[in-house]
Amino acid sequence: MAETMIPITLIYPNPNQPRKAFDPEKLQGLAGSIREYGVMEPIVVTPRGDRYMIIAGERRFRASTLAGLTEMPVSVKEADDRLVEELALLENVQRQDLTMIEEARGYQALIDRGMSKEELGAKVGKQVWFIEKRTALLSLSPEHQKLVESGRLDHNEAYEMTRVPEGKRVLILKKIMAGELGTYNKLRAFVDGLIASERQETIFALQEFTPAEKAAVDLFALTMRNIDSFVSKVENEEALKKAAFHSAIVADQLDLIIKHLMRLRKIVLAGSGIKDAVEAA
Repeated sequence: MAETMIPITLIYPNPNQPRKAFDPEKLQGLAGSIREYGVMEPIVVTPRGDRYMIIAGERRFRASTLAGLTEMPVSVKEADDRLVEELALLENVQRQDLTMIEEARGYQALIDRGMSKEELGAKVGKQVWFIEKRTALLSLSPEHQKLVESGRLDHNEAYEMTRVPEGKRVLILKKIMAGELGTYNKLRAFVDGLIASERQETIFALQEFTPAEKAAVDLFALTMRNIDSFVSKVENEEALKKAAFHSAIVADQLDLIIKHLMRLRKIVLAGSGIKDAVEAA
């Protein structure tokens, strides 16, 4: 793209620019910076008759106008209306001040234009799963989307709500607001439980334990009590260092135990989530 200086009077914004709101205070701040240092990066424009329409950089253009510039640096790119719209959307979704919902709308607009999620991800530097999780937020009701935009729902909470039908989302939201799903693991387990209960996968909750299952549960409970008792009694760090020095105990053994305990934790959380979901339904 050719770079040159063009009078500001010959430049005009794209009337179909997806970004409509510009923070006046931030514009004034950028204008002050431009007065002192100039425009550090050219905006991108395309010829339209004897004038130039902005493809990317309208914020810098507005701030330059506020700063009193009579001309500014531009990169001139030949582009038809379709390409202009696509480039404007791509610039929009890469802004730093987007809410998650605004970002999702930008991604969806590009997908609706025929861009694949793989192509979009490559253009904006995101994985396909990230694009899918963002666009899923658009299935939330307008009221729930407002909670996301205000920051009252974080990205994990909002996405987990999209995994269940509309009627179940109110229940998840109620528990989130009550502080009952304070960690992502608890949130995920509860939502998994709701999904499992919808699929009628919780019938085991109504059945008696088999002898083998009962023995396994009793052993697990006893083991957990023994571990808890052992950990509560181990207070002397120097004694532990000596034990490790004089025995075959190595950190790798603890790492393996921790790995197995984390797997068990995941299983227990899943069971607890199903129980909570069944009781809440």
